[in-house]
Amino acid sequence: MVSKHNILIVDDHRITQSGLRFLFGSLDRYTVVGALDRGATVNAFVQSQPVDLVILDLNLPDVRGINVLAEIVGSRDMTVIILTGETHVNEIHSALKLGARAIVSKSDSLDHIVAACDAALAGEIYVSPHIGEALGKFQQPPVALSSRQMAILHYLAQGETNKEIAYRLAIAPPTVSFHIAELRRKLDVPHNRKIVERANELNLL
Repeated sequence: MVSKHNILIVDDHRITQSGLRFLFGSLDRYTVVGALDRGATVNAFVQSQPVDLVILDLNLPDVRGINVLAEIVGSRDMTVIILTGETHVNEIHSALKLGARAIVSKSDSLDHIVAACDAALAGEIYVSPHIGEALGKFQQPPVALSSRQMAILHYLAQGETNKEIAYRLAIAPPTVSFHIAELRRKLDVPHNRKIVERANELNLL
């Protein structure tokens, strides 16, 4: 019996949702366990049932898709691929830095979506040709940070407190403090106020 990977689709376009359901319904290694059209409900969904892969549109009507990405990779180290209709290079770079495993354009063929899912679940980075043309070669960040540390850094840059970050990522405040201390160590800065400044210098944000 083939082991199936559970997929959650997050996209506010019904046609896209239906097309992806049809696509993965034809593949015996995948099953779609849910389709959401709002980003605010994603974290609760992935905490309530097993999800192996999230297909996420960055352009959502209620919250920024990049914040949804930060929440789910920061709280559960979730495998996420970005399926986007728009090519905003800075946002795509941010998604890759935050831990998205693949970026695919809605203009790409269905084969690229499946290839992206296969690669992401195998631990590889996949950028479709359409996105790759606009993006250029993705450079790995000069400092190795975990997905959770990148998520915390993302929210620090938005001015959020330790308590607010802990709530977003569904982790304890001392865990946030531990990772902030690790950020200080890895970025070689003396105090918290310098973390975001140094991260910007290293092009981590």
